[in-house]
Amino acid sequence: MTAQPTDPDEPLAQVSARELRRLRALARIASPQELVEAEEAARAEELDALEAAGRTGELSEQQARQILGVPARRSDEKYLSADEVRRRLGLPR
Repeated sequence: MTAQPTDPDEPLAQVSARELRRLRALARIASPQELVEAEEAARAEELDALEAAGRTGELSEQQARQILGVPARRSDEKYLSADEVRRRLGLPR
């Protein structure tokens, strides 16, 4: 089964129909906290994959914020280092 990307820059993913059904079932029975934790883990994996591919420098501020789940920048907001973002999200360095 091929899933359509939700973002134009996102690659297609191919998973078996069985795996897709399993993931949908997990999403239905997971608690709200488990869903939040899964989203955070997925964001961390996406960031790690971009770092491993050397593509973090290509990201716009908006793309980076979207991956990290951070709202749009306010005028009084300062930029954070990658280490500070990881610390705030509780991610390993």
